[in-house]
Amino acid sequence: MVTPEDKIADIIEKYPFVKDRLIERNRVFRNLNNPVVFNTVGKFARITDIAKVSGENIDELIHFINKLIEGSDE
Repeated sequence: MVTPEDKIADIIEKYPFVKDRLIERNRVFRNLNNPVVFNTVGKFARITDIAKVSGENIDELIHFINKLIEGSDE
């Protein structure tokens, strides 16, 4: 289960499909495709941080990500 304190890089490394779905949801998340941004900021940015930057509601974003993960076969 994803929490506000989880790092986005950790989530994407464990569940790579989440990245594409985030990008579909909000164009701000396209930065996740930039290796420089992902390998620097992504290692430190928590879900709370990316919600603020993207203008997303933190509770809705966490619910969205958890639903994606629950639906995966992993």
